[in-house]
Amino acid sequence: MRKASIILGLIFAVLAVILAVLPFYKLAFIPAILAFIFGLIAFLKSKKEGQSTHIIQVIFLITIITLGLATYKAIYKVSEVGDTKELELREDTLEEESIDDLEGIIIPD
Repeated sequence: MRKASIILGLIFAVLAVILAVLPFYKLAFIPAILAFIFGLIAFLKSKKEGQSTHIIQVIFLITIITLGLATYKAIYKVSEVGDTKELELREDTLEEESIDDLEGIIIPD
C-alpha cells in the first residue's frame, strides 16, 4: 500500500505541475489535492513501518509548489477584452447584407 501511494502521489504531483504551467491551471488543483492525499497516506504508512520518507517529502514539495503557482495564476490572471468596435462594425455590415438578401426574395402566396 505504501509503494502504491508513493507512485500515485508522484504521478498526480507531476500531472498537477504540468497542468499548472499550461492554460488549464484551474484544473491543477484536483491532481494536487490527490497527490497530497496519497502522500499523506504514504507518510503515515512509512512512519508506522519505520521506513524512509524522502520520496514522500518530494511529493509534498512538488504539491506545495504546484498549489502556489496555480493559486498565483488564478488570483493575478487578467482577462483582457479586445477592441469591440471592429466587431460591432462587422455585425452591422452582416445585418445590412442579410436585410438586402431578404428584400430580394419573392415569396409566392
